[in-house]
Amino acid sequence: MKFTPSVVIDAPTYYVDHFNGRFNTDKCVILRNMQLETDSELMTISLRHLPHPVQILDLTNNELTEFPYLRDNKDIHTLLLSRNQISQLNGDYLPRHLVHLVICNNNIVSFEQLNGLQNCPKSLRSLQLRGNRVIHLEGYREYVLRLIPSLQILDYSRVSDQERKHSKSVELSDRSIDLKKDSDIMPRDKDLEMMHMVIGKMSEERKKELNEQLANATSLDEISRIEKLLSGGV
Repeated sequence: MKFTPSVVIDAPTYYVDHFNGRFNTDKCVILRNMQLETDSELMTISLRHLPHPVQILDLTNNELTEFPYLRDNKDIHTLLLSRNQISQLNGDYLPRHLVHLVICNNNIVSFEQLNGLQNCPKSLRSLQLRGNRVIHLEGYREYVLRLIPSLQILDYSRVSDQERKHSKSVELSDRSIDLKKDSDIMPRDKDLEMMHMVIGKMSEERKKELNEQLANATSLDEISRIEKLLSGGV
């Protein structure tokens, strides 16, 4: 499905409570589960029709291969992009005041692909990449922290002082993996295996229940918890 201005204008929205207990402060636009495809020019034009202001943009479970261009947006602080086909990461495209970025379960397999995050907004504090093959590479967390020193949370885990210190000595590279050759020897991620088992056994009724909970969520903390379940962060 192609991005069009009408798709964006007609997208459902709801308000989310903030962590500090204020009500109806953050507007979320939902464009999930629509099989939206990347068309850089049309996507950019269409997203200019987002309501103002909008603080959370949910593009989960589509067919996007790269970030949408949102650099000129001053209001979005949370961008949800799990379960797409993203393999190109260009930090220059991200909203200039972005704080939370979720890109779980996409097609990111190498450090070279991560290098595009060097130009992320300095406001970025939380990044979720679980479900991408790149997380299996040795030194992955330190490498990401070398790219984005401002991070406080990576893959739902708080960044330690030791990790941050060690990341300063990590050299940026184009280290990558050959999925065909290395698939049998790649270190096992028990959490990812658990996700596959749980998601595989999850009934349609349970998935529907979680989606309804997400639609009715009233805080960013609650959205993060439900999104984590649906995206595999078990």
